[in-house]
Amino acid sequence: MPTTGLELFIPTSADGLSILEIAGGIDLFEPGDVEVVKELWTEFTTQGETKSWYHFIAARRDGKVLGFACYGQRPLTQGAYDLYWIAVDKNHHRQGIGEILLGQAERQVRQRGGRLLIAETAGKPAFEPTRRFYLKTGYALEARIRDFYSPGDDLVIFTKRL
Repeated sequence: MPTTGLELFIPTSADGLSILEIAGGIDLFEPGDVEVVKELWTEFTTQGETKSWYHFIAARRDGKVLGFACYGQRPLTQGAYDLYWIAVDKNHHRQGIGEILLGQAERQVRQRGGRLLIAETAGKPAFEPTRRFYLKTGYALEARIRDFYSPGDDLVIFTKRL
């Protein structure tokens, strides 16, 4: 089983380079996306797990970080959370790591009193596997805002009630 030996953990500043390398290696991510991951990571590591608005989970095997997820409570809501990022090292795709990270994020959101997890993605054809991933893991297509990111690139919003 590909997930054998996989460990989920709360990453520390020592894992930052690995987190950013994974983000930088995702073909679908734009350079600006990686900068946003870096900003959220910086807040997470400087504020700490208990004070940061953002929460990271990572997966590793044999000491190597293979993927991460980042989520946080949506401002001005009661129990609604955003899944900001989920990324797996491109050499470890299709091994179930993303599903494991997503499941752990959902459990942590529930433990924090969350009732709804929102995942937003792009509408470009290259993001079709991402959209299938959310549907496969029990998310509902909630909305589509046409031409949101740019002409021809919609915002696609998925939700899961926890």
